[in-house]
Amino acid sequence: MSNSTTHDESTAQDPILTEAEIIHQVGKRAQEYYMDGQYSCAEAMLKAFAEVFSPHLFDSNTITRLATPFNGGFSELQQVCGVLTSGIMSIGMIAGRDQPGDEEAKEIAYTLTQIFYKRYMSEIGTTSCKELLTRWKDQGQEKTHCRAHTRRMSELLAGIILQTGFHDLPIDQDE
Repeated sequence: MSNSTTHDESTAQDPILTEAEIIHQVGKRAQEYYMDGQYSCAEAMLKAFAEVFSPHLFDSNTITRLATPFNGGFSELQQVCGVLTSGIMSIGMIAGRDQPGDEEAKEIAYTLTQIFYKRYMSEIGTTSCKELLTRWKDQGQEKTHCRAHTRRMSELLAGIILQTGFHDLPIDQDE
């Protein structure tokens, strides 16, 4: 799956979706991109967010390039989890400021990042890619857990963004 045309699901630019449908789309795309072997964790997550939340603003292939050095905890150095860093990049892409002095946008991005980070830590307990890989390898399921982690954190972040209202997606209010 090298581009969004391979997905048969509707996107944010199609009919108005419910929050649950948007969350599902982001998670499913992130997991599919990771699973098909074409993209690593950070690339898969950021590409999914670009396609669902900002297709009118960003080319998802260019966005993927930006995420490449974050794979494997900073270029396979196993430092900070690529899913955490790409989640934060996704926040910037969706809610960050594009003009100097836009303090409101900066505060929104900071607030979303703080919420995401706290929820991430509450569920995962570490930012260390190495620690996660070791934990999951000891369970004999390193790649399985990485895929599930990529999807789960993508869905978690999509939910945070939607629930806080810091996005410009039209949402079906009749859920």
